[in-house]
Amino acid sequence: MEKRCTDNARPPVLLIHGGAGSAESDAELNRKRHDFISDLAESMWSELARGLAAVDAATETVKRLEASGLFNAGYGSALQSDGLARLSASLMDGERMKFSGVMLATHLIHPIELARALQNRTESVLGPLGAQLLARELGMAPQSPVSPARARRWFEYLEGRNAPSSGTGTVGAVVLDSRGGLAAATSTGGGRFNFPERVSDSATVAGNYASAHAAVSCTGIGEQIVDDGVAVRLETRVRDGRSLVEAADAIYREALERNREYGWIAVDRSGAWSMYWTTETMLCAAISADRPSPVPGGV
Repeated sequence: MEKRCTDNARPPVLLIHGGAGSAESDAELNRKRHDFISDLAESMWSELARGLAAVDAATETVKRLEASGLFNAGYGSALQSDGLARLSASLMDGERMKFSGVMLATHLIHPIELARALQNRTESVLGPLGAQLLARELGMAPQSPVSPARARRWFEYLEGRNAPSSGTGTVGAVVLDSRGGLAAATSTGGGRFNFPERVSDSATVAGNYASAHAAVSCTGIGEQIVDDGVAVRLETRVRDGRSLVEAADAIYREALERNREYGWIAVDRSGAWSMYWTTETMLCAAISADRPSPVPGGV
């Protein structure tokens, strides 16, 4: 099966992913995730068509994914081995070349809101204590990101009935707005039952990057994404003159050669977009002025 989907489109363009990994054994959950992403793509594209800026569209898209409880991001995030959910998220405004993010945030469900607030500060990335202090400064009330299903799986893990995993369900969005602005946003709860305070790629430029040339959001095994510098490497190849598809094809071949397990969504300033994954599946969708109905991928 060809695990990629590409096209050229007129702006605005929006791509969304809900994580790369193994196929979900729960068919009903898989259907809910797919339907949610498709519906979200349509509703957010309508706002983009009315002039919403890329950075705001990327933020709002990820915020709604975090709130859904369907993914490993925001409410419903995976727990680490000590029973805490530690969330990471980042946002990059391609027009300003400004990256911002938080790592290992606790007691909240919208780390992407903190990343958005950091776009207007000198600090770019905060750790867990800084994230907590910023949330307090912004008046964000503490919220538990732990769903009943995640709590149940953690107790099963303690009883030896559930194994650690690299995690699936990371969410992300890349946007080309009607003015030509680009942005990328990514949010995750990280791997299930990982070592406490293990950090994912989602709040690094390896997992989330945007410039005036392209925007990229990654998902999959975070350590591999960091080792390969996927997002920033893809953008650099586009900046250096390759087409988005040429750059993505090259990274895809390299990932297969190294037996990597990850995927990404990307869009460039011309409206070319791509969705690639080396895993069994990656829930994703694309929508544009040329395709007002979401184009699904990775199902």
